[in-house]
Amino acid sequence: MRICQVIWPGPVRNKLLAFKSERFTPEETYGYIVQVILETESLLLNPVLGKVYTEEAGEYAGFMRLVVRKFRFYIETVENDAVVVAVKYPGEK
Repeated sequence: MRICQVIWPGPVRNKLLAFKSERFTPEETYGYIVQVILETESLLLNPVLGKVYTEEAGEYAGFMRLVVRKFRFYIETVENDAVVVAVKYPGEK
């Protein structure tokens, strides 16, 4: 199936934008998050990418999981769109 667009719901966007790093300024962290988002969209919109890992157990069972720069994205496909259901920071359980 070919994905036409990636949908980022408000709570997911807000969580990504709330990410803080002790080692970098807020501007550098924001730039980093923008790159993570762009890389995620690039991977999801790539028609060559045929198979993404699907969670088999746990809170997000049945959702696709994509890891980009240690951020874990949980994705659901709705028709030809990819909806990012949740995101977990690096090291977050």
